[in-house]
Amino acid sequence: MSLTLRERRDQLSLTWFYGLFFLLPLTVVFGHRGVAPWLLLASLPAFVRGDFWQAGFGGLFDGTDWRTPTMRAVVCVLLFCVWILVSGLWSPQHHYGLIGFVLAPFAVGASVVWFSLNIDRLWVFRLASAFAISIAVGMAVLAIEGVTHGSMRGFVSPVDDAFQRARNDISLGRGVTALAPALFPAAIIFAMIWGRASALMLLGLGVVAAISNDVSANVVAIGLGLVVVVASFKAPRMMLYTMQAIFLAALVLAPALALLPVEAIFAAMGENAPYGLSSSLHRLAIWNHVGDHLPAHMPFGAGADFARSWKESVDAIMVPGSPRPLSLLPLHPHNIFLQIWLELGIPGVALSAGMIWFAGRAFLIADAPKPIIAAIVGASAAVVLSFSTEASLWQVWRLAAIGVAGMGVALALKLHQYGWRDDH
Repeated sequence: MSLTLRERRDQLSLTWFYGLFFLLPLTVVFGHRGVAPWLLLASLPAFVRGDFWQAGFGGLFDGTDWRTPTMRAVVCVLLFCVWILVSGLWSPQHHYGLIGFVLAPFAVGASVVWFSLNIDRLWVFRLASAFAISIAVGMAVLAIEGVTHGSMRGFVSPVDDAFQRARNDISLGRGVTALAPALFPAAIIFAMIWGRASALMLLGLGVVAAISNDVSANVVAIGLGLVVVVASFKAPRMMLYTMQAIFLAALVLAPALALLPVEAIFAAMGENAPYGLSSSLHRLAIWNHVGDHLPAHMPFGAGADFARSWKESVDAIMVPGSPRPLSLLPLHPHNIFLQIWLELGIPGVALSAGMIWFAGRAFLIADAPKPIIAAIVGASAAVVLSFSTEASLWQVWRLAAIGVAGMGVALALKLHQYGWRDDH
């Protein structure tokens, strides 16, 4: 029996995704920044479908109800991107192209989510299975690399000096960061298809990968994700409210980091503080320094990518546990919420708060089932930790990681709707 044109298209799309899911574990191990082009390639099956463009433009311009939380969240994202462009007028580098660093992952991620929500029952099962297995393999390989101190990366590109080995370990940690949000929807898919024991095994792999790859933020992110996932099965709506509140608090209260008693903390730690704490202590100094200088750049901010220029004129500081002085601003503040205050000012903060508020309202109105809420809050916990402790707004791969997680959530939702769920 010959396949229809639509069936051929879907079969080709499925084959395309099989190839991408084979590449994803290699991407996070050998080049975490490759998550952004990976997501772009994943968007192609949506971009070649006419109904995608009809839905997208129709949703924006054809009798749209702008009062819905979803559309208001989209408007906030678009205006936020426009404000990035406008802020280039007074940014020291006049870097107007940074609008694409946010708009592109948003548009591409939305297309991948749309595709996942608009495929047939058979394809959903196969695509969800491939997605979950890809995340599991990625975490397994990262865990092996962590335990063996980067044996595969070292085989491909041997490193001899301690500094390069340290950078190698950090790159593997960033690979865990890239997969951490997707870990939770992948675990929900595992539970639906293969049972809860398999989901626990996957989450265990994530914990091992985080611990063995020496980025403490990953350990906290996955740990927090596990806590909120468990809590979401008891009180799903409350956990959605809680995650929304955490995001808003992290954004609105970011200037309070100027009140950190950094000198007292450093004095208490003394000169013999362990080297492993120096990175965390360094962040405290960065946040305190940037927070102190926020009033000078209000209300409109210092312009997109201001921090990259500012770093050339800031002082270095001795941090307990570090063998050498460290800059008070290395490229960016290592906190997206603080960076928004610094570079995009009050308009950027207001639009960001609007995104968080309306996106949260959209999830609440959708009244998703408990497993899907668990996937959402788990992924959100990993994102908010990354955003609060190490990320920059201009690191496209971090925003692309949200798109990968969004695809997992969408596939888990379709699986649940079609009846694949663990009833044990």
